[in-house]
Amino acid sequence: MEAYQPGFQPKDGGYLKLNTNENPYPPAPGAVTAVREAGVDSIRLYPDPQSVRLREVIGEVYGVPVERIIAGNGSDELLAMALRCFAGEGDRVAFPAPSYSLFGVLARIQGAKPEEYELDADFGLPEEFFSARAAIKLVASPNSPTGTVYSIEIIQRLLEETEGVVLVDEAYVDFAEESCLPLLLDFPNLIVTRTCSKSYSLAGLRVGYGFASEEIITGLMKVKDSYNLNAVSAAAAAAALADRDYAREITSRIVIERERLAESLAGLGFKISPSGANFLLCRPPGGRAEDLYRKLFDRKILVRWFDTPRLREFIRISIGTPEEMDILTEAVREILE
Repeated sequence: MEAYQPGFQPKDGGYLKLNTNENPYPPAPGAVTAVREAGVDSIRLYPDPQSVRLREVIGEVYGVPVERIIAGNGSDELLAMALRCFAGEGDRVAFPAPSYSLFGVLARIQGAKPEEYELDADFGLPEEFFSARAAIKLVASPNSPTGTVYSIEIIQRLLEETEGVVLVDEAYVDFAEESCLPLLLDFPNLIVTRTCSKSYSLAGLRVGYGFASEEIITGLMKVKDSYNLNAVSAAAAAAALADRDYAREITSRIVIERERLAESLAGLGFKISPSGANFLLCRPPGGRAEDLYRKLFDRKILVRWFDTPRLREFIRISIGTPEEMDILTEAVREILE
């Protein structure tokens, strides 16, 4: 098997880093304070194995009972937990492609059979995916790397037509206009995962959280690592989640900048895929994606290029500050000229 391949991580400074969808703004002040004020005991002692305080804050924010919430070491760990629960050796794990490449990696770790269903021309879910038989189906909405948002009606149909479990990874949902979280009330086979890495600027602390029926949460608790979320990360995440005004403010800035960048690149002849995330997937004029990626790299501007048949003519650009987007746009303009 092959391991998950992250975007290029520079060892030295001086790069404009627009390749791993990190938030360009600092975390909420309360989160920074929580890290700075973490006492010796937060380091010396084991953390709460069930992250109860953090789950209580999440419950207050989203109006979900704490018994239906689980916290993890990033949403990636929650995906791994779900595969441990529902995908044994030889079981089918279904997911669309292109999508989050970790899906296939986690399925193979379990000895399960990953089954990819090619997205349609507009990156929509194909008909075959709805009727596919699988122990668990994985969907990212907004999808990475395309940015596609699958409506609550689409997710509801998927749940209705699926006998197994459906996990919807909503890592980027705060940059979109719609979540499938309301479907939890009617569909006990739904798991929804979220992260603090994107809209809460806590990528370095690795905090994720998930929602499901109490029965599924109980099962996930059985297969998680014993002390899976460290005390400092849990405290910072609780403070960040509690400050919803700050999160909305920086998320709004990113959405505004995403639309501005889309308009600028379209003016330069790019084809832009509609995005509900903090990035854009776009096709340069003539499909010169690799050439543009390498020439931007030479200027120490990092974007993501995927050397796969479906995505080879596209680059993915993380949304930064207005100043960073101006630098990128000017560099692209000079390269194209």
